[in-house]
Parts: sequence; structure tokens; C-alpha cells
Amino acid sequence: MEITNVLFSGVGGQGILTSSRVLALAAVHAGLDVKMSEVHGMAQRGGNVDTHVRIGKEVPSSLIPAGGAHFLVSFEKLEALRYMAFLRPDGVAYVCPLEIPPLTQNLKKDGGYLKGIDGILEEKAPHVIWVDAPAMARELGDLRMVNVILLGALSRSLPMKEEDWEAAIRERFPAKVQEACIRAFRMGADHVASNH
Repeated sequence: MEITNVLFSGVGGQGILTSSRVLALAAVHAGLDVKMSEVHGMAQRGGNVDTHVRIGKEVPSSLIPAGGAHFLVSFEKLEALRYMAFLRPDGVAYVCPLEIPPLTQNLKKDGGYLKGIDGILEEKAPHVIWVDAPAMARELGDLRMVNVILLGALSRSLPMKEEDWEAAIRERFPAKVQEACIRAFRMGADHVASNH
């Protein structure tokens, strides 16, 4: 098995670091080597956050080079665009359709967000899978589940088994939310299975 590179991107407070840690734990449960690198930026103030996760039989380093990510999991559209150059020519971007204008945009008169961003993303990414995780989380009655839903969507493309993911979720989340997280994870996985 070659090394699989997954890059998470989004805005501080969206659960990006938690998602990457669950992925790393699932890989460990599957008996794989894993390396992870976190970049927090201005995470506490709604700034961008990205995490590199590399899994395989033997992984030498934690950073994904530009053009080296098999998968980009983005929690916000502008952050998807910001990290698009990391995707391989055959890479897949899992994109949450959230629009969180950066502070610089909020200061402008029109408070504008990049117009036509969906089309730009679809043009730049080799393959985009839209995952409306906020809508699914609302259906589950808990908006905190967005990150677990996105992980579920991603899981269909990775070698770990469902039991590896469940073990990782149980290890990472408190007992009172574990079952809700597993339901959310399955919802994300089922969404990709039925739509792609």
C-alpha cells in the first residue's frame, strides 16, 4: 500500500483537529503507520486551520507536498480553494458548502464573499464531492456533528474498516456523545455511497 495523503482545511472551531485525530486513530487501529502535522494559524479567532495526515505501511514524514494530497477535506468553501494546489491531478475534494467570510471580507462595504466559488472549485479540483454536512447535522439535531459527517464521507475512500473508525470515535469522544457520533459518521458514509 502506498502512502495516502489527506489534508483537512477550514476555520478555527470547526473540529478540524478532532477530525484529523480520529482519522489518525482509525489508521492505528487498522495497523497502519500514521504521521500528522497541525497548523493552527489564528485558529482561536476564526482563522484558517489545516492538518496533514499521512497513512501507510511506513510513513517517513508528516507534511504533504503541494500536488501530493489524494484527498482534501474542506469544512468551508474559501478554505477549499486556498488548499486546492495541494491536490494531486487525480485527487478528490470533499467540500462542505459553508461560506464563512474572512474578517478582511467582513470589513468591505458589501461584506462580499467570492462570487461563483462553486464553479471555480469544480473547475480547479479534479473531482469535487459536495457534502452538505450542516444540513445532515441539523437533521440529527446537533450541529457539532459536521466534522464527524465529513469523516464518514471520507471513510469510503480509505482502507480502514468500519470497526476501526468506530473504535477511534469511541476513543476520542466522551461516552455521552459516542452513539450520536457513530450515527453521524454513518450518515456521511451513506451519503457518499448513495450519491457517488
